[in-house]
Amino acid sequence: MGALDAGGGAKKKKGGRRRPQRRGKIRIDMTPMVDVAFLLLIFFMVTTVFRRPQALEITLPPEESAQIEVPEANVLQIRVTEAGKVYWSIGLEVPEPIDLGGVHEVVRTHRDANAALCGLIKIDRKAQYHWMVDILDEVTLGNLSRYSLAPFTEDDRIAIEEAAS
Repeated sequence: MGALDAGGGAKKKKGGRRRPQRRGKIRIDMTPMVDVAFLLLIFFMVTTVFRRPQALEITLPPEESAQIEVPEANVLQIRVTEAGKVYWSIGLEVPEPIDLGGVHEVVRTHRDANAALCGLIKIDRKAQYHWMVDILDEVTLGNLSRYSLAPFTEDDRIAIEEAAS
């Protein structure tokens, strides 16, 4: 515990003046405080419940050069423009505009008709990030388990412009 080492009283110097009394040396034993700190640390480590990190699972292809042939009739393309307008098509058909809230219905309808259906989601680079999140949520609501993200190309822009005219 704490201890106080007090020296003797004030001593007289030869000139008759007294030297001021020096403070006593105080020694504080820190062992009990360290013990309590470690006990608290161990207590909180044992009683804390760690939560598993939640992450989106993404399956990447084994190699970049690997190509998988998929019939056009099995590909549902969903395109999102910079302005947030959504278009869908099967294979190389002319894209049709659709409301964002109706994407899951289109996905569910075509998935029920074709069990081998896979999605291809193309979002313009200049589009806001929340459009991608919303489309992925809609595809998940439509129970489409196989889909890919692809870059929005100039050909996609031309196909949408042709559909609009």
